Order: sequence, then structure tokens, then C-alpha cells
Amino acid sequence: MNNYIKGILITVVMLPGLNAAAQKKQVAKFQKTITEAVKKAYPASVRMWGFDVQQNQRTSAQFSGVVVSADGYILTAAHTILPSKNYKVFFPDGRECIALALGKIDNKETPGIPDVGMMKITDKGTYPFAEMGYSASLVKNEPCISISYPETLNQTLPTLRLGNIAEVKNEYGFIRSTCKMEPGDSGGPLFDYYGRVIGLHSAIDVSEEMNFEIPVDLYRGYWTALNSERLYTAFPEKKDSVKTDPLSLLLQRESKQKALHPDFDLSTPKNSCFSIKSIIKGKSQHIYATLLNVNIANGAKKQFLLTKNTMVGEQMQCEINGVAVPIRLIGKDQENDLVLFELEQRITGGIDLNISDSNSVKIEMGKLLYSIDPSGKVMHSVLGSTLFNLPKINSQPYLGAMVVYSSSPIQFSLIKKGSPAEKAGIKVGDELISINGKTMKKASEFAPEILKYWADDELTLEWQNASGKMSKTLKLEGRGQSVFNHPAEKFEGGKSGRRDGFNAIFTHDAAIKANACGSPVFDWEGNFYGINIARYSRTTTVVMPKKTIAEFILKSIQ
Repeated sequence: MNNYIKGILITVVMLPGLNAAAQKKQVAKFQKTITEAVKKAYPASVRMWGFDVQQNQRTSAQFSGVVVSADGYILTAAHTILPSKNYKVFFPDGRECIALALGKIDNKETPGIPDVGMMKITDKGTYPFAEMGYSASLVKNEPCISISYPETLNQTLPTLRLGNIAEVKNEYGFIRSTCKMEPGDSGGPLFDYYGRVIGLHSAIDVSEEMNFEIPVDLYRGYWTALNSERLYTAFPEKKDSVKTDPLSLLLQRESKQKALHPDFDLSTPKNSCFSIKSIIKGKSQHIYATLLNVNIANGAKKQFLLTKNTMVGEQMQCEINGVAVPIRLIGKDQENDLVLFELEQRITGGIDLNISDSNSVKIEMGKLLYSIDPSGKVMHSVLGSTLFNLPKINSQPYLGAMVVYSSSPIQFSLIKKGSPAEKAGIKVGDELISINGKTMKKASEFAPEILKYWADDELTLEWQNASGKMSKTLKLEGRGQSVFNHPAEKFEGGKSGRRDGFNAIFTHDAAIKANACGSPVFDWEGNFYGINIARYSRTTTVVMPKKTIAEFILKSIQ
């Protein structure tokens, strides 16, 4: 073989590796860009609500905003504020202060448009702030970042979402982005990939791609007018000049280079996600599961399937290449909604999990992530929070009974029709003696004890009335999904039935369907981060982290 042909063959063999290396370098650069933007933008992204400074009490629902000057000017949406009213401001670093609503523009002929509002912190001080960008220089498809406070999560820290500019300016004058929003995010900031404010959250439509942002140039153009505490029902006559964005040419050049949307599924473990079929309350149910390769104490390697406990019922089978394979139950973790199965036959692939090294990944906002499904389809996302606890609210069990405040012995004050309590025969005026053998002496003990349990748990209640002592074993029910007509409640696939009552979880912004939970989550380098455990809301999917998973598996196989 002559040297010329040999050189061609070497080049052909090496090209895929070179491309992969170049691609990895490109992703690393993009990751650094997003990390730096988040570092700039995060400290100035604030949570707010109306506040009566005389009565020292909250007066409105929460909303979001962003501080854009060291002396405390805040940009938000007009529909969240009333001029001359006071609002409490909460910074991510824990600082609190009071702000006064200044001007807002809400045109009489087009209600909700342009939705421009401004506030000013009244407490003296120097505040974290974000640089204002320019909406006129936006380029379609450029990356953008949302940092705001979804109301349903009710957290003191914001969540992060990563998207792109879908429309620079739509027919109503709004920017349209793919950074998902929901109630509580209103007035929150949209940043460009340099960490500059380019828009403020205003409204959504049903599609998760339809998120409408107020262009930041409107705040620049009406800055002087907005400093007055008044409602403008038309655009103010006084208009300020808006300069040209000094980064405009750079943004256009970077957009043409097409380096801002890199692929990062370079290291996907093969055969890491499968589907489990079972029967729940007489109906067929499918849920995804993650395949894990684990070294156990004697040095042997075993394969396990891990998934969401409340989505698995009876007659479980794993579907592999269209063939149903039996699986054996190993353990359940009700608190974390996890269930572990062992396969009766070995499968090539899976994720190698070192259960003695569960702290090997860092939970950092802005980390580029991806999830995969059984077909190998990749869904990109961004890590949206630090680790936090999600209290048991929607997942509270339903007994259907209330007790008399401060009663001792505990006396039932309300029994709801059709509830487990009514079906058990409990009546108003009856006195509770015990729950599962635990003596109940005073009313304050009742609710905390019930909250220890979950839907479908069995309780044995003992009570007494004029007829004597009674005892009955009953099954607690779930509270069901509340039905609202807001667009934020109409996303495809809906919320998970069990979506809270978790400790030390994190979020990302992938649109994981409720029946696609159980699937694995990786960072862009292929490191295993955990599994999707619940679709919480339009903006939020909850991940059970690797550390909790490793602890559960270790406990289950000991």
C-alpha cells in the first residue's frame, strides 16, 4: 500500500475522533458561557409581593423582577404592580427590603400590552444588579436564560431555564422565547447569554414554546416617564433615546458561526433506559426505568432497574426489544418514590453506578443536562436549582375528617361525605383514641400523625362514642389533581400524581411527561446525575439525585 493511500485511510479513521473532540470543546465553551452569564444575572433576580408596611403583612400573590441599578431600580411587569403601593423584595442572598411601585404602561386599547412596570427600592443601600441589554439587537434562535420564581414551587430561591429567542418581535410587540414560564414568574427577567437583561416575563399560551417577554428597550425608551408614580393608559409622550447595543455586531457574528447550539449527547451509555409495564387499579400502565450496573459486596456485578414507585403496580414486566422480560422486586423507598427491580437475564449496556462514590457530581445551576428515553431519543435541559426540599402538599393523604381545635380527648368536628372516615363509620362528636396503635391525646397531634402516611396506606383507627369503643382499618386516599383553566395547567402529559414530599432534590427544565419519569439524567459529559422522578409543573421536572439513589440501592441489597 503506497503512502498516499495509507495517509487517506489514517485521515478517514481519525476524523470521527477529531470531530468528537472538537464538538466536546465547543460544548465546554458554551457551558462556560452559560455559567458566567448565570453568575452575573442570578444575584439581581428577585422575588416580590405586595406588602402593607403599617400592618406588616403580605397583600398580594408573589411575582418576580430584576434589579438593574446599584441604587435599587427594579424592572417588572405592569400587571403585577399598582403605582404608589409598597412591595417586599427578596434577594437570593437572603436580603429583604421594601420597594415602591413607580410608573406602569397598560394601554387602554390593548389591555396587557405593553405591560411595562418599574419600581424603586426605598431602603438605603447598594444592591446587586444586572446589566441592561438591548432588545433591538436580538437575533432569532440566540440562547436566552430565565431566572425567576414559580409560585407553585414556593421556594426562596429562583429556578433557571434555558431556551432561545423564537421571535424577536411578534405581532403584539413581545419577544417570544422558549424559556418556559408559569404564574409567579411574571415580571421576571430574561437574559441574553452574556447575562444582560433583554426582556421581562409577561404572558404565556398553552404551548410550552409560547412564552412572551416585554422588550427591555421599552424600559430604556420610557425610563424618565416611568419614574413617576402613575398609570399610563397610552405610551407616554416623553420618550428617551435608546443607544445602539455595543455588542450588536458580535451577537450577529456569533449567531452565524452556529456555535451556540451544540450537541452534547456524546457519551450516552447504551441501553440505559427501558419501559416497565404493570397493572394499576385494573388499567395498564407504562413507566420508564433506568438500568444500573452495580458492584455488590462480594465483588459480583448485578443489574437493577430503578423507577418511580407510584407508577408501578401488579404483574410487572420489562419490555426489551419488544419482548416482555420478568423482573423481581428488590426494594421500595416510599419517601423518595423509588422502586428497585432485579432482571432475571443480563442485558448489554446500562449505567455503571459506584454506590460508594455517590458524591462525585456537583449540583450547580446552569449545568447542561440531557435525558434519554428507551428509543435513545435525547432531550436537552439545564440544571435549574440547588438542592432543596419539596414539602408534602399535593401528596398529602386524604382521610376526610377534621377535629375540634384544642380538644382533649380529640373530638371529630367534620366528616366529609364519601371519605374514608365516613366509610369507616366515624361520626361528628366521636372521640379518637389511637392511630395504628399510637395513642392520640390532644388535637394538635392529629394532623402531624396523618401527614406521616401516604395515599393507599392502611390505618387502623380506634375511637369511641356513646355506643362504646370502635376499631376499623381503612385505606387513605389521594387528594386528586386540582383542575384550573390557566394555560400553565394545560401542558402536554400533565403533572405527576406524586410530585412532592421529597428531600434534597433538584430541578431542570426538560418537558418530561408524567409517564416518562424513571428515565436517567446525565450532564453533557455523560456523568449520571439521577432519574426524573416527577413532572412538577409547566416549568419544572424534579430529579432524584444520584446520592439518594445510591443510598437506597445500598440499603436494599444489604
